[in-house]
Amino acid sequence: MRRGARGRLPPDLGRGGIGFALAPTLTLVLPAPVVLALIAPLMNLSDPFVLRYFWRRWDAGQLRVLLPTMLAGVVLGAWVLSRLSPFWMEKTIAGIALIFGLSQIVLTGRGVRLMPGGAHWTVGALAGLLAGIASMLAHSAGIILGLYLVNVSLTPPVVVATGSALMVFANAVKLLGYWQLGFLTWEIVGAALLAVPLLAAGAWLGERTNRRLPRRAFELALAAIAIAGALRLLLRG
Repeated sequence: MRRGARGRLPPDLGRGGIGFALAPTLTLVLPAPVVLALIAPLMNLSDPFVLRYFWRRWDAGQLRVLLPTMLAGVVLGAWVLSRLSPFWMEKTIAGIALIFGLSQIVLTGRGVRLMPGGAHWTVGALAGLLAGIASMLAHSAGIILGLYLVNVSLTPPVVVATGSALMVFANAVKLLGYWQLGFLTWEIVGAALLAVPLLAAGAWLGERTNRRLPRRAFELALAAIAIAGALRLLLRG
């Protein structure tokens, strides 16, 4: 990743990677609805820490294409969740994490260009829809957004800024969705608020760790955690 302002390595769409790793691993010890609801406010609270690095550096054209369908995907994902039993919700989280974990290993960080000649706006619309669904079902939008935005030849800071701006809106709608589904409670909101100092400390530590840890190693570590958790979930009864 290229260095940002003042020579720092800025945070990126790793929150999406963190989400797809956290969801299956936490689901090993907590009910799936609790895990989805707990991660959602934490992501909302972390948004300001990321956006302050990339304010107004997003691509407005991509936002116009991606945002409407991504929000529609969040709503569609909420509808799917409302019809899943806890058992199948758990398996859905595991399946998404397994697919995206393998995708992270195969594609991310290898300079793969899926759309070397550019992409029609309908491809972006579809990417937004899939990102919204994946975000609501398993907090995994970041991988889809990252792969799409990199492949439309945006610079790394613009990729991060655009993805982060999209997630701000999607995460807010997800809160409403989880609340309507009965997943999100005041107790979970309170637990998330207590974690704000840890989020700030994590952002500070992550920025410094990012200077020393190779990006590829970080991606592989997240993918390995996600795959291990997903396989445990899929194999248990």
